[in-house]
Amino acid sequence: MSFKISRRDFLKLALTATMLTAPEWDKAVAKAVDMIKNGDVNVVWFEAQACEGNTTAIIQATDPSVAEVLFGASPLVGPGSVKISFWPSIMPQQGEQAVQVLEEVIAGNHNPYVLVLEGSFPDENTAQRYNPNNPGYFGMLGDKTLNQWVAELLTNAVAVLAVGNCASYGGLIADKVLQPPPNFIQSSWSPSPTGAVGFFDDPLRGYKGLLSRFYEDNYLNAREAAAPFYTFVKNPNAYLDITPSPSASVKPAIAVPGCPANGNGIMRTLANLVLWAGGLAPLPELDQYWRPLYFFQNTVHEQCPRAAWYAAGEFRSQPGEPTAACLFEVGCKGPVSNCPWNKYGWVGGIGGPTRTGAVCIGCTMPGFSDLYEPFYKPLQVPVPSSTLTTAGLIAAGVAIGAAAGVAEKKMVQKGKVRGS
Repeated sequence: MSFKISRRDFLKLALTATMLTAPEWDKAVAKAVDMIKNGDVNVVWFEAQACEGNTTAIIQATDPSVAEVLFGASPLVGPGSVKISFWPSIMPQQGEQAVQVLEEVIAGNHNPYVLVLEGSFPDENTAQRYNPNNPGYFGMLGDKTLNQWVAELLTNAVAVLAVGNCASYGGLIADKVLQPPPNFIQSSWSPSPTGAVGFFDDPLRGYKGLLSRFYEDNYLNAREAAAPFYTFVKNPNAYLDITPSPSASVKPAIAVPGCPANGNGIMRTLANLVLWAGGLAPLPELDQYWRPLYFFQNTVHEQCPRAAWYAAGEFRSQPGEPTAACLFEVGCKGPVSNCPWNKYGWVGGIGGPTRTGAVCIGCTMPGFSDLYEPFYKPLQVPVPSSTLTTAGLIAAGVAIGAAAGVAEKKMVQKGKVRGS
């Protein structure tokens, strides 16, 4: 597979790909995507322990919409430029026919493809303790467990995109159990009922993600398949110029977290990966939690439409107070959460928690939701778990903890922070 693009057009694309809403994005990507013909880049969307909230979110995407992408009705993409090989919520095949498609993907009949993961991944060892004859007690598709499918799908994938907080870091499904029921079996992965984890490590709760378990523990004998992605996530911005290939020694893995993730955020990051897989665009620069900087560089607080009231020292004293005052004192986690959707809107420029009077609950961050609750109490500083074993995870946890501490210090100086 080879694609050609002029140096001028490539540089133009590289520059405009980092622009969130500029019209030039559409023009540049439209020209680039026109070069990908006949389904040369495929998408495999795999759902694990998921509520399909991210599928619902991307269906709400407006820039472009899923229908425009699939039917070529958008100037952003041309007919046949992207093939959806597998996506349970929208594909016509069901049951055994759908499973057969996945087997064909694993056999290499749909290369190259970007693997999209939605939902968290259960501890199948714990599942087998609940039901000794069924390691797929927490999730099966056909005759394989959820994690077995992921392990096999990694082999030929040229890139991985984890959408939503569950797939990224474990999310709500990985939350601890406050009141364990009788005969509750504690998992060794996370303290949730299924031991759920995300694809990436959660450095704030101290959970090792599925990718690390594949590689470090050789879980399901998947070390070889996981190695290219593991190499990337250890130092992602050192590998921004890798060449897409199913047999590459380094492959990108990117997170677009949220509960759910924003539809336009998923769509544009997926488009970026598809363009990269076609040799037409660079990979995005990522932050310490494997998120594209062009979305997640700034905090909610830095982009909040209530910033003027914060600067004036006006804060709500009750969550539902009918004012435009800053929400920090009633629990907003904006100072330590990276997310642009309060600024740009959720769908079609409309919506976003702080724009509509709700607090930011930290859903785009590792540690969600355990470390950001109670949602309507003033910000608590997330502290890295004592179980962390690597300097990288500790550094990441300290970074967000320090950010929270700075935010609270500012509030204390203003005399606005109450005891929790």
